[in-house]
Amino acid sequence: MIRPRGGDFLYSDREVEVMKADIHLAKSHGVDGIVFGALREDGRIDAELCSELLAVSRPLPVTFHRAFDLVHDPIIAIETLISLGFERVLTSGCDSTALEGLPVIRRLIEQVVALQREIFREF
Repeated sequence: MIRPRGGDFLYSDREVEVMKADIHLAKSHGVDGIVFGALREDGRIDAELCSELLAVSRPLPVTFHRAFDLVHDPIIAIETLISLGFERVLTSGCDSTALEGLPVIRRLIEQVVALQREIFREF
């Protein structure tokens, strides 16, 4: 997991450089995948930063961590993550536990399935 410090998921330029260095280090040690997350002050996914970190992380699979549970709108957030190219999301459904967040998790799964059907319909 790439995280330069505890606390929120808003990162300074220096912290971003540390994250990139940590990704390079993890890759040099043969990790199977990378996990990170970044948000904006308004509770949306920081798509610009995530895109930068994804580029550094490739070709490894990338997972967005539980910063997801703090997003303002999980449906929009999942669509953003899919469009960016994340393979997985760690979430408790924006609640304390996955059991308590199960209704949101169900909606997220339904949204992902709908998006996949839409993509395949285009082929």
